[in-house]
Amino acid sequence: MKKYYIIITILLWSSFVFSQDDKSKLNLNGFLDTYHAVQSKSPNDFMSSRTRLRTELDIKKGKSFMFASLNAIYNSILPEQTKIELREVFLEYTTKNWNFKAGRQIVIWGISDGLKITDLVSPMDMTEFLARDYDDIRMPVNSIRVRYLNQCMRAEIIFIPVSSFSIVPYQEENPWSVFPSNTGNYFDVNMNVNPEKTLKNSEYGGRLSFFLSGIDFSLSALHTWNKMPIFKRQLSANNDTVFAVAVHNRMDMIGADFSIPIAKFVVRGEFAEYFGELQSLNIPVNSNDLLKRNTTNFLLGIDWYPGNEWTITAQYSHKLISDYIDIIENKENTALATMGITKKILRSTLCLSTFTYLDVKNMGFFNRTSSDYSLTDEIHIALGYDCFHGDKGMFGMYKNNSEVWFKAKYSF
Repeated sequence: MKKYYIIITILLWSSFVFSQDDKSKLNLNGFLDTYHAVQSKSPNDFMSSRTRLRTELDIKKGKSFMFASLNAIYNSILPEQTKIELREVFLEYTTKNWNFKAGRQIVIWGISDGLKITDLVSPMDMTEFLARDYDDIRMPVNSIRVRYLNQCMRAEIIFIPVSSFSIVPYQEENPWSVFPSNTGNYFDVNMNVNPEKTLKNSEYGGRLSFFLSGIDFSLSALHTWNKMPIFKRQLSANNDTVFAVAVHNRMDMIGADFSIPIAKFVVRGEFAEYFGELQSLNIPVNSNDLLKRNTTNFLLGIDWYPGNEWTITAQYSHKLISDYIDIIENKENTALATMGITKKILRSTLCLSTFTYLDVKNMGFFNRTSSDYSLTDEIHIALGYDCFHGDKGMFGMYKNNSEVWFKAKYSF
């Protein structure tokens, strides 16, 4: 806890020092939210019960900018998630055509909504799978970014000295664990096998974006890791225990995306080729086996804004594994689609929305339907239902996790 006291002290001292300068602009804001979800099926277990205080401080002075955000979280279901954490903290310097940004920050690439094609820089916190706001699933990375800017284009290079990796729930007590509890097997999981923190294991890449009349498009390249671990698995001699070791391996990505407005529509597309992507294998296999394949990934999407505060979106993404063999756990071709509808009523104080992920090959889906009422400018009350359906695939494994949830948020 000592390090967090030091962080808070530094932030408060910075606030005091900058406030003495009339040319400085300081903002302190944030929010308090509380979220509770209960299983809709018997035995109606609580799936989540957590409260969070987010504080955000930004200071602007001339061409310089500093931002810091801190989370204080209490989690009743997963006590290890009760913590104080530094969310983001970075400094930024901007001139007419140049921008320099360094520190712990969230990096977003691409134009997809809730799907990752070229957006491989920031890892994901899957502690509660997708049953959280996507902004909370994204994780920050310690990185250095340099960008050249003008009206028609933006060129960016990024360097990540020490990689961060996605958080995967594996504990038996977590209802969102990626290891099933109904197989009769015990899972012995080793998550503490990360790449060494050396210069050769750093990440780097670049992105070139163009903003033209009638179309925006980008080209990107990244030398990275598979942020989501692949598990090397082996059965014990008597077949009652599965030994699983999380593995991360080097991979490269080149990609492109575009966005075209047409009347009340926006057509979006994204493409990426992954070189040397690590593949999960069916068991039983030798625990030393690792298999890498090039994969082709693309997405097409459309957004419709018909007016009267309606928004309708749809996306289709596809993944093809090259040089496919049967011991690979995933299918040679996999497809994921999304559909979202949002409508605001009562003078925009009530937002009704539904968003669905559809696993096309396995015919499973996850749907989140919610209503968000703005009681005041500061207070929002939300009620929703998360529905999981399927017999196999990423959504089928959570078919008993359908839940009713409540959320309240106060912003300051």
